[in-house]
Amino acid sequence: MLSPFVAPGSDTIISLIKAFKIQFYIFLAFTLILMAFRVIRVKTGKKYSSSIIVYPLIYLFLTLYSSITLTLNQFEFSMIVYLIGFISGFVIGDLSVFKTRKGEEIYESSATVALAWSLLFLVKWYTYLYGQNYPSLFDPVITVCFTLLAGILLGEAFGIIFKHRIS
Repeated sequence: MLSPFVAPGSDTIISLIKAFKIQFYIFLAFTLILMAFRVIRVKTGKKYSSSIIVYPLIYLFLTLYSSITLTLNQFEFSMIVYLIGFISGFVIGDLSVFKTRKGEEIYESSATVALAWSLLFLVKWYTYLYGQNYPSLFDPVITVCFTLLAGILLGEAFGIIFKHRIS
């Protein structure tokens, strides 16, 4: 039985999760489904609503959760990179084009960034669950890269909202 007062050992929750390898396949299936929906929505365009910020916030929260392995200096650097991504995403979102289809405003956003973020997310969690030498040298690099992508996604959503409000 696990006790909160026992030092981490062979029967900790993390070791139990690592032993249960099906978790990565659940991550993989869930991410592939999200990526397929993202590509379909980008190809058909999305109906504008103020809730376009929900998915980028989910990406942000998952990114922050995945940053728990970073040192304080690495985390501060990743937040600077996040702000750079947010600003560049805002510019990308401000350049988006609105179309009208069947009386509804439709906008197009980039699927490439979300797909790249999803791929890096899978790589990060695969190395976390099954990497022999975790955390490795590449962990901060991967985390900073998908922090940049999360910033671009959220910045793009805010850029689209800003452009819609001024037009």
